[in-house]
Amino acid sequence: MNFNLDRDRTALLIIDFQADVFNGGALQLVGTDAVLPKAKQVLAAARAMGLPIIHTKEVHRPEMVDFGRELDGTEPVHCLETWAGTDFYPELYPREGEYAIAKRRYSCFFGTDLEILLRGLKVDTLVVMGTLTNVCVHYTVAEAHQRDYHFYVIDDCCAGSDWDAHFAALKAMEYLQRNSLISSQVFIDAAKVLVQPV
Repeated sequence: MNFNLDRDRTALLIIDFQADVFNGGALQLVGTDAVLPKAKQVLAAARAMGLPIIHTKEVHRPEMVDFGRELDGTEPVHCLETWAGTDFYPELYPREGEYAIAKRRYSCFFGTDLEILLRGLKVDTLVVMGTLTNVCVHYTVAEAHQRDYHFYVIDDCCAGSDWDAHFAALKAMEYLQRNSLISSQVFIDAAKVLVQPV
């Protein structure tokens, strides 16, 4: 696959790589052990090339007044503000100069300033990794598509609620934009070409 990065028009969007994701929190996920080392490599490559990096985390008030219909499905209470595990995973923590967004819903666009940030950065393409593949990643990518952003999903840097849901979500996202699924190695190889000189 031919994948080229335009550093001036692209941002890396890291969706909900929070401490509980990798530490056995309230939500059930599959594949996180394999995702973590690859996600660290992708983040390092993006930093080396100077790509804008946006981190999101799902956060809910301890009074649980902002869950809406979120608990009507399979998910238990999760990501309360008072839980240490709701914060970003330490090894993927935002650095100075990177952007952090807290969200109350699945989509990173809903009720946040993400689109204002993207306009300010003059970004029209998102490279996405995160959790859950079939929930927050899928809903964010679908909304990005409807807002006319190009997107790429790093498929081996996403973890879903189960394998069937994970692969179904990836298939659904690629249905929206052909050739939008890439591997971490494809991203890293493209990023190496654009590494900023020291």
